[in-house]
Amino acid sequence: MLEQLSHILHSTSFISAEISLVLGIVAIIILIAFGKKNSIFRTAAWALGLLTFIAAFFLVATTPVASQSIFNDLFISDKTSIFGKELTLLASIGIMLHIKVMKHDLDGEYYIILLAIVIGLFFLLMANSFISVFVSLETVSICSYILVAMNGKTFNLEASIKYLIFGAASTAIMLFGISFLYAATGSLVFSSEAYLTHIPNNANWVVLTAFTMTLAGPLFKLSAAPFHIWAPDVYEATPTPLVSFLAIAPKIGAVFLIYKLLQAVPVDTTLVLGVIILLSIVIGNFAALSQKNAKRMMGYSGIAQAGFILIGLMAFQTSGFQASTFYLAVYLFMSIGAFLMLDMISEHTHSDLFEDMAGLSQKFMLLGLIGLVFMIALVGLPPTSGFTSKFLVFSSIYEQYSSTGKSIFMWVLAFGLLNTAVSIYYYLKVPYFMFLKKSADTLDSKSIPPLQLIYLSILAFIVLGLFFAPQWIQEWF
Repeated sequence: MLEQLSHILHSTSFISAEISLVLGIVAIIILIAFGKKNSIFRTAAWALGLLTFIAAFFLVATTPVASQSIFNDLFISDKTSIFGKELTLLASIGIMLHIKVMKHDLDGEYYIILLAIVIGLFFLLMANSFISVFVSLETVSICSYILVAMNGKTFNLEASIKYLIFGAASTAIMLFGISFLYAATGSLVFSSEAYLTHIPNNANWVVLTAFTMTLAGPLFKLSAAPFHIWAPDVYEATPTPLVSFLAIAPKIGAVFLIYKLLQAVPVDTTLVLGVIILLSIVIGNFAALSQKNAKRMMGYSGIAQAGFILIGLMAFQTSGFQASTFYLAVYLFMSIGAFLMLDMISEHTHSDLFEDMAGLSQKFMLLGLIGLVFMIALVGLPPTSGFTSKFLVFSSIYEQYSSTGKSIFMWVLAFGLLNTAVSIYYYLKVPYFMFLKKSADTLDSKSIPPLQLIYLSILAFIVLGLFFAPQWIQEWF
């Protein structure tokens, strides 16, 4: 008993950031319980949320990087999980700043949900057992459903129900796959030797099938095909800063989890990942072509981006995983910047339709130019870090093709390059309407607050700067 208590106390020292997030939730709950529902208390709730995220970031940054098994192998704290936590907190802080500069007057309950999602992602990043994977993933999922539905409007509820239905289906498939893996190995701890030694030699196809089903959970959070159908409706219905958060934070947890599973399962998963990547890229890109709503377009493009992120994992080597994590880090800044730009545009057009953006840059030239940077970055063109991230994942897949000669790697590379060209059409719709279309009479002519332009410019500088100095991220990892 004393040994167990000692282990629990020792393990607790590795989750100080998670404890700080829980304390932040408690503080906001107290504020809501004893405060009034007015703008002052909403601002106080926002400030508490931001301070909690900042405090958690410093606690994560000081966590020992040596690999450490905690809570009886349910979790592992190591350098990879710490980096994932730092990316998650960067996304969270970025969204909180978005909320402030755009003056979104959100109730305190929203910040409680955001903090709860980050807690779930933290434990998911450390998960070492399918029990902890399931609990962490469901924490993130359930809080995400609530976040989408909280606005209470019919459109939000419809999107949330679709989100819930596909989430429940993906969870059921994942649990079915986990049950097969448990039957084959006799262990739920996927870093144990059971996954390497207890699987019969003639059961590879069973393990591959089980692994494919287990991927349903993280693929849903990644919004990768075939678990992508919820994304466009959720993106369109949800307030823009919250969409920006859902577009990047869950992807971080999903990518790191898939990487862990790839290390654990001793079968060739190349074909499975290749098919998922091709489906995600093709479906996302070609569905985005016909969209008239910018937020729906970002939803479909997020599906394609998920495919590009997975390319590095398909290569399954150290350089491939580093390419995927670099892509995630760059996509974090690109996504936050793009959604902030769309929010600023919507403030003047009162719409998310492309046609209502017509001529906006004629009145706000700087907004148009900065917006062009983010759209070019999302395509993957120089001189932005979007080009660097695509170059790294394509290089990793080409290296794998050169060493193995498997045609699936070349198919993924070819389709990835072709679909990058396709994405030019829909990403450049925004600057096309802003610069080349005639100005609409309905445009709101009020000036853009300097704070919004400053924050947008900082994000654009980071996106451009990482092209010239990618080591800012690479050395960090």
